[in-house]
Amino acid sequence: MLPPDAAARERALDISASFLVQAPAGSGKTELLTQRFLALLAAVDNPESIVAITFTRKAAGEMRSRIAGALANAQKPRPAEDHAQRTWELACAALDDHGRLQRQRVEEIRVVARITASDVQRLRRQIEPVGSKRLID
Repeated sequence: MLPPDAAARERALDISASFLVQAPAGSGKTELLTQRFLALLAAVDNPESIVAITFTRKAAGEMRSRIAGALANAQKPRPAEDHAQRTWELACAALDDHGRLQRQRVEEIRVVARITASDVQRLRRQIEPVGSKRLID
């Protein structure tokens, strides 16, 4: 059975557009963000071109764990649970024809996982136009 917001969730996976996810705790936001990351991973040549920003290190760790878990589960049979099937499909799309993540992508994902708060600050300085109002502190 599909959740009442299934259409909105599917629109959030459209990687050609930005999407704001706003929902109460326990509603599946992290799963949806994991799915969007997997959709992006399947579409890009360089995983480091994907930027995901969280407010806490704990949240970043949870996202890494969910993404890695989804990729590992994609090498297993299709899950029976409805909510897990879309994640499985997206993770499968991020894998190569042999059911293994391309070696280059594995290493690049590991590098991206090591990004620190100071790296984010450095990135902000690179993209922030001179004289503009700071949006990230």
